This record gives sequence, C-alpha cells and structure tokens, in this order.
Amino acid sequence: MALFTADNPQFEAFTVSIGDMIAELTEVAREEDIRRLEKFAADFKLKTEDFYRENRKLNIGVVGQVKAGKSSFLNTLLFEGKEILPKASTPKTATLTKMEYSKDNIIQVEYYSPEEWEVLEENAVVDLDDEIYTSAREIVDMVQRNGVDPHPYLEKGMEKIEFGTYEDLISHLNEYVGEDGKYTPIVKAVTLFLNKEEFQGLSIVDTPGLNDPIASRTIRTKEFMEVCDVVFFLSQSGSFLDKSDWTLLSSQLPQKGVKRLVLIASKYDSGIRDVLRVQEEDDIFGEDENTADNIPKACKLIRRKLKKRAKSKVQEFVKDLEARGSSSELIEVIKQCADPLMVSSLAYNMSGKQQQDYSPEEKNIYSALKMFSEDMEADLKLLGNFDEVKHLFSEVVEEKEKILESKSRSFIPNATEEAGNLLTSFQEKAQKRIQALEKNDREQLLEQKKSMEGQMGNIRADISNVFGEFNARLESEKAEGIRELRGAGKDYLEIKERTGTTTHTGYYTTGHFFWKKTHSYQYEEHYSYCIAADAIENLRKYGIDATNQIEEVFTQALQLKEVKRKILNVVVNNFDLGSETYDSSLFRIMVEETVSAIEFPVFQIDISDAMDKITGKFTGEITSAEQKTELAVALQRAVSRIYGQLCEKLSLTVREFKESMAAIQEKIEDSLLKNIIEEFDALALQCQNKETEIAGYQEYVSRLENCRKRLH
Repeated sequence: MALFTADNPQFEAFTVSIGDMIAELTEVAREEDIRRLEKFAADFKLKTEDFYRENRKLNIGVVGQVKAGKSSFLNTLLFEGKEILPKASTPKTATLTKMEYSKDNIIQVEYYSPEEWEVLEENAVVDLDDEIYTSAREIVDMVQRNGVDPHPYLEKGMEKIEFGTYEDLISHLNEYVGEDGKYTPIVKAVTLFLNKEEFQGLSIVDTPGLNDPIASRTIRTKEFMEVCDVVFFLSQSGSFLDKSDWTLLSSQLPQKGVKRLVLIASKYDSGIRDVLRVQEEDDIFGEDENTADNIPKACKLIRRKLKKRAKSKVQEFVKDLEARGSSSELIEVIKQCADPLMVSSLAYNMSGKQQQDYSPEEKNIYSALKMFSEDMEADLKLLGNFDEVKHLFSEVVEEKEKILESKSRSFIPNATEEAGNLLTSFQEKAQKRIQALEKNDREQLLEQKKSMEGQMGNIRADISNVFGEFNARLESEKAEGIRELRGAGKDYLEIKERTGTTTHTGYYTTGHFFWKKTHSYQYEEHYSYCIAADAIENLRKYGIDATNQIEEVFTQALQLKEVKRKILNVVVNNFDLGSETYDSSLFRIMVEETVSAIEFPVFQIDISDAMDKITGKFTGEITSAEQKTELAVALQRAVSRIYGQLCEKLSLTVREFKESMAAIQEKIEDSLLKNIIEEFDALALQCQNKETEIAGYQEYVSRLENCRKRLH
C-alpha cells in the first residue's frame, strides 16, 4: 500500500504547496479569501493526521433519523439481537456511541464540559420555541427530575466503568445513554471497549444524527463523520427516502472521504404490513397490483417499489450534483444508494426465538402477520433479510485495507479539486471587481449608489409584498391542511373484523333403557374478532399519511423554488438601472447566498405513546362486543389526540417558519442592501486610485491563476 504512509513525498509536497500558496496570495488577497484558504489547510491537516496515525481503524458510521432503527440494526448485526444499545426516541436522548476492540471491557463516558453546560443552562431560560432552547430546557429539567448534581461529573470530564457481562453492560448503558437514564442528560458521548475479536481494527459509531439540537454533540458527530470510511444509511421502509432523509443525506452527510455508502430500508416488516390484505372470496375485482394476500408476494411488491424510488431519487440527486460540479468520486459513492437492502431487525430476531419468548411488541407483530403466512419461520427470515447485511458487513471488514488504500490515494486529488474550486471562486469575484472599476469612474458609481438608495423604498415594498403573499398562502394552506387531517382521521377509525373458527366436541346417545351407547362428534363454530395490532397499524398509517399531508402544505402548495425566484427577481430587477456600465452580476452572488438560506421545516411527530396505550391494554383476540367497543373507543380517542397534536404542531411549525422567513426578509432588506451599498462605497473609494486598484486585482488574478496551474 504505497501511498498509505504519513511521510509520502506527494503528501508532503501538497502540504507545502498550500502553505506557499497562502504566503504568495496574502499581500494581494482579501482577508476573507485568506481565511477560507487557512480553514481549508487546517481541515486538511486534521483529516490527514487522523488518517495517517498509527493503527488507524476502519471507521464505520450508522446514520439515520431518530427512530430509523439504528440501535436495533446494530444490536442485530453485532450482538446477536440482544438489546445492548438502548433505543433513543427523541433527539435529546440520542448520544453518539462508539464501539471498539479492547482486551478489557470498559465503558468510557464523556460528560459535557462546564462551559458547554453553562451554555445549555443559559439556553434553557430563553423563552423561545426554537429547538435549541426547548431541548436545553428538557435536558436541564431531566437533570433536576433525576436528582443529579451535574457539576462533579462535568468537572470530571471523563469516566471509565468496567463491566463483566452483557447484563452489566446493559444496566450501565441504560443509566448513561438510555432514554430515562439517570445520567443521560449530562452525557455527550460514550465509547464501548469490548473484548470481541470481530471489533479488531474497527471503530463503529451509532450516531445521534447531524440535526442534533445540542451543538456540542453535533460537532462531535461531524468530527467522526469527517473521517468516516463506510456509512450504513438507514431509512424507514414506511416513509422511505422522505424529505427529511434526503436533507440529512444530501446536505449534512460529508461530501468527501466516504468510500462505501450502503442504503438500508429498515423496518421492512412495517412496509410490508402497508400492502397486506385479506382477499375476500366474493371480491369481484380480483387481485390488486398494489396489495398482496401473503408475505412473499408482499415482499416482492415492496422490494420493487423501494428499489424504484431509490433509483429515481439517486438519479435526481446525481443530476443535481453534476450541475453543481461535484466530484465524480462523490457521484459514484451516491450511486451506490440505487440498490438498497431491505431489512427488519425485529423480524430477524423473532425468527430465532420461540413464541413464548416474544416481547409484547413481537407478539403484536406475530398476530398481525400470521394470517398472511403459510410458514412463519421462513417468512420472518425473508422479512429479516439480515444474512445479506452480515455478508456485506464481512465483505467491508475484509476489504479494510483496500478501502483505506483507496482513501489514501484520493486525499490529494480531492484536496486539489477543492483548492482549485476555491481559487476559481476568488478569481471570478476579482474579475467582477475589475470589470466594475473599468466600466465606471467614481462619479458614476456614486451616482448609481444615489439611484440605488432612491430605490430602497421600492425594493423594501416589493420584498414585503412577496413575503405578504407568501404568508397569506401559507395560512390558507394551513387551514386546508387541518381540514384534510380531520378527514383523514375518519378513514382510520374502522377496525378490521377477522373471522376465526373453533372446534367443539358434542355428544349423543343411542340404544334403549337397558343398553345405551354415547357417541362423540366434532363441529366447527365461526366467530368474529379484532386484534389490537390492527388498531395500532391504523394509528401508524394515520401518522405517516398526516405527516405527508403536512409536508405538502410547505412543498407542493407553496413551491419553494417559485418563492425564491420571486425574491431574487425583485432584488435583481430593482438593481438594473438601465446603464450600459452597470454590472449586476457582482451583487447577484450576495443575493443568491442570502435567499438560499430559505429551507422548509422538517415535520415529525411521535405517536408511540398513543400506540403504547392500546398495546398495554389489549392483547390477543378480542371477541366480546364489550371489548370490541372499548378498542374502538380507545382508537377513536387516540386518533383524536394525534389529530390535536398534529394541529398544534402544524400551527407551531407555521408560526416558527413565518418567524424564520421574517428574519430572512429583514436580512435581505437590511443586511444585504447594506452590503451592496458598502460595495459601492468600496469601489468608489478604489476609483480614486483606479489604475492602482485595477492593477492590484489583476495581480491577484494572475497569482491565483499561477496557483491553480501549480495545483494541477
């Protein structure tokens, strides 16, 4: 592995060339350009130092939204299905957990620093609905409820706890990273050192997600993801590759370094249940291409749909990356998502158990699936599909050296491309300033500035009209969304009536008074029943459909690209003064950067409490009319509660989104226009010594060009 050394001559030469480049440009470049180059150099140094250190491990990350099933996935993959890693049901309790090999079994706990905790406490007293502040309040409240004095732990910073058995490990982990763990709110990260040979040479991380509301945990996650080699990206089958997933994957997953990206459609059993239905004998329409009456057929149907969606989404993403000029290497990595693996950790674990050992959740799943199966053991393995994942994981581990060597060889090409893009952007801006100086003299620029200031009122009015129209449409769509949510809820109140059969034994007597013979016979009695799993499934589907409807409020109806275009047109059109010497392209960059800050919110709602209340109260077949009525009432109340939560959350999200849009409006009206006026002033000042300034920019462009040539 020729390039896999820290003292490689090419690596050293590139490091020196970056330093030379900064030195050469410092006297002629803008300060902001030098700062960006220095940051690039520092980031490159951090990544390469991590990579080239002795005994470098293969870094494997498991990424996905909260409730994508990351912990269950890792428990099945690494711990034979034992629930070692606790589940986190909210972002505030999702802690980065790293696993590595060691001769001694140790849990290494990293607490917040006193400074980080001080920031959390300051945020906790801020009475705003922003997630940063609400999460801080929840964490501080948890500490108070748990009766923990955090300061001794914060001062300690780090703690190591030895464990002997899995039971010890589970007990400790629940205390430090479990949802209701005593110390969970003050823990930033945990590393498990395990005496398991299969962990040798690996560093495996269960990430809390890059949209973590706690800034210091987000930084720690990003630090790991920056040096990640292999990523397993989990997306729930029931809401496969939704907007939130693609925001996480396209915007927040690091754009360099990852050599293997595996897309996992998790909770496969959940997606299957969406299409399973009993076909009635008198069904005049026959088979429906979107439903199935048995598990193998449903698997084929869902597999085809998920693969089709993955292929479509990847093609769309690749097209966008190509338009942005992204590296061919990144594009090839993203293309790996076109062939997802479908898995159900729960089903796979069930296939290795006896029914009497099932958990309440597993019993409900079994009840919901058994009527669609002729061989439950085989169908559970089919749904689990974990042998394929284990094979792929083994393949990745075996290819460790090959993956690291490939990454080693790509360091310099990737860094060269990134540095070249930086230099090109600096050149383009410098050329724009040269053009503005060449086409204008000081008097012309000051005149344009005066005209611009005269148009400020028009610009503000036009921008205000766009945002006013936007807010009105948003309120209208919110009202329509609430009406649709109410209507959708009614569709999920009906609980399927199932038919069962019991066999009874009857008796009759033949003969006469002195001789009698008793005979037995069997007869079947048909009865109807309901199961709680169907009610829970109704709630789950309502939650998914309702969430999709709410996202429609923000996406299809309001068309973000159209809103951005209108705002951009207002500003750019008002800058066009009709002068042949006026060049608006210099300022278009600032406009686009400001407008690009607009992003629709990600909408999520937790309905697990409503589901748990039904699961806890109803089990098995429900046959009596009284119990059926109770189940129907419980479902109706749950749907009503979820509807209330949805409406409240929608109203809150709309309000928060309008506030964020108001901040963007203010930024466009004030900060952006102020920056443009300052740009006019700077150019006008430079016009006093026009030839010297142009010569300075030309020298800068020339040096940038020389640096670009040396890079290649």
